[in-house]
Amino acid sequence: MRVTIQHRQEDGLLPNKKLHYVDCTVLFSEEEKAIIRERGLGRHYIVADSEVPPVSRSHRRLGILLQALAPVVLLGGCVAGLGMTVAGNSRGGDSTTGFGLFAALAMFFGGMALKRYFRIAQQPEQAVTLARLLTNPKFTSYAIDNARGKALDLEVRESLARLKNGLLGNRDIKEAETFQL
Repeated sequence: MRVTIQHRQEDGLLPNKKLHYVDCTVLFSEEEKAIIRERGLGRHYIVADSEVPPVSRSHRRLGILLQALAPVVLLGGCVAGLGMTVAGNSRGGDSTTGFGLFAALAMFFGGMALKRYFRIAQQPEQAVTLARLLTNPKFTSYAIDNARGKALDLEVRESLARLKNGLLGNRDIKEAETFQL
């Protein structure tokens, strides 16, 4: 098993906000891949911190607001377009209705995407399965600051060491033995 751990810092939305991440890449040897497949260990996992930073309350409200206002925008676009068509401006009516439709769809799906993001961000930990690591060897964890990133680094190293020992323990099936008591 070859592991690469990389720490990175990104700027947040505001210049004074810094986001810290720990990226981990786990590459299994062919023997380890064979053990995972032959013994059906794909469901085994390690636990790491969440991959995204926690969400603020204002972002939660934005998602709800976008989904709530999408029907209003659609209705407003349709009414305005119909009014323009009745007034004799059919081209303007069609474009207004079309814009209202696309704006409403964008708002609705944007709200859905934010809700999905909230659901992921609310989970304090993520379970990284062996099956996932076989197909996608990379995972990321968010750290609130650089010190937490260093602590997370140690936790990941310990978890992967236990994982490696577990794989080696699953390599061979113990032979039957007979004994007397």
